[in-house]
Amino acid sequence: MTESEMSEVEMPEAPNEGGPSFGSAPLVAIIGRPNVGKSTLFNRLVGRREAIVEDKPGVTRDRLYGVGSWEGRHFLLVDTGGVDPSLDTGLPGDIRSQAEVAIEEADLILFVLDALEGATTVDFEIAAHLRRSGKPVLVAANKADSDRRELAAAALHELGLGEVHPISAAHGRNVGDFCDALLERLPAATEVAPVPIPPGTRLAFIGRPNAGKSTLINTLMREQRVIVSEQPGTTRDPIYLPFKYKDRDLVLTDTAGLRRRKQVARAMEKLAAIKSIRTMERTQVVVLVIDATEGVTDQDQRLARMAFIRGKGVVVALHKWDRVTKDAKLARDRLRHTQESLAFLERPWIVKTSVVGEGRDRGEGRSFNLDELLDASVRTAAALQKRIPTAALNQELQAAVADHSPPMWRAKPVRLYFATQADSEPPLIVISANHGRCLGPDYERYLIRRIRTRWHLRGIPVRLVVRGRGRGNKDAKAKKR
Repeated sequence: MTESEMSEVEMPEAPNEGGPSFGSAPLVAIIGRPNVGKSTLFNRLVGRREAIVEDKPGVTRDRLYGVGSWEGRHFLLVDTGGVDPSLDTGLPGDIRSQAEVAIEEADLILFVLDALEGATTVDFEIAAHLRRSGKPVLVAANKADSDRRELAAAALHELGLGEVHPISAAHGRNVGDFCDALLERLPAATEVAPVPIPPGTRLAFIGRPNAGKSTLINTLMREQRVIVSEQPGTTRDPIYLPFKYKDRDLVLTDTAGLRRRKQVARAMEKLAAIKSIRTMERTQVVVLVIDATEGVTDQDQRLARMAFIRGKGVVVALHKWDRVTKDAKLARDRLRHTQESLAFLERPWIVKTSVVGEGRDRGEGRSFNLDELLDASVRTAAALQKRIPTAALNQELQAAVADHSPPMWRAKPVRLYFATQADSEPPLIVISANHGRCLGPDYERYLIRRIRTRWHLRGIPVRLVVRGRGRGNKDAKAKKR
């Protein structure tokens, strides 16, 4: 695609506001200043280590949703970053904005405090803000893991937000009584558990730090749903976002940037990387976001191969393309290098994307080719789910053998009798032959390439298995004897 073809697109209809639609379950927002144990309490209530936890302020940044359960009743939870009202610019300001959105969405607010440190100036400012919101508030004095700290937590009544519940989220102390109090404040808690991840085709935006993944997500959502910063590693927890495109339900997933293993030093960054890889395993299509100003790196190739081996479709987004098109030769070389470096993905869709203008990090910039990126992702997902009719598949097999017969195997002729598709996501083709595993790698690649070409299977792995005809029946008869 030339620069002249790179036109500004009309963005798809924005999703419904008010947070993720997980049904009628009430939403509980966990709010507090940094490093009081909000994410630890979130993990305790959802029953697994969903949020990244480290003994350091500022770990959580974006809004992270989960499902809490107690005594057979369920409710939605949203974890937020630590709030400091005195900091309203840069990354702390973005974290505060995310927390304010969670407060607006919530049916109940869990205000988490540190029982050991007591009420600070920041706690008083947050308490005043929560009173102005008009939302019901439940106060948790966390880190009260001894009788002495429980007594100290009583001083937090001075905040004027009602009863204070001393708990230890890390050790589970008094959490049962706290959950009883929570359910009393949530009469709408449901008996049917909501789904933590919304339904739809899952697209995971994966790449190196600062490649532009979060900017693309915000532009598609038309709001600052995830925080964007020049600081690498801003995104920590995977964020699942429901999205509607051309009457199709999609789930956009932002992930932490993945660096080379030797560059990952801190435990928090290692855990963020593990979560990104797990997200890759749960998705259907990986949108590999590459910084066009730098081109494909060894790490980009590693990530692409990791997704392909796991049976995922891959779409390549050459992002920040507007910075490359100023030099026509550089643009041509960059595109050719991308195609050559990612040739093992079998002709994936490569889309040149850009988001420019003021407010681009907040989802307010002018976007280029994002509709093409979504179209390519939908086509790749359809290819993953493709079911090839057996008759057509055997017709193609016969044509392939007629054009180029298989080589001899152990000085014996090879006959290919029958082919069928045994599975999808990714497609698995099983061929019946007169000998098991009798095809060399070159001939298998030849057959796969023909199947890809005929059914337009771009950017997805296709598995091929050759089995000896009747071998299973012979083995069964031998066992009976």
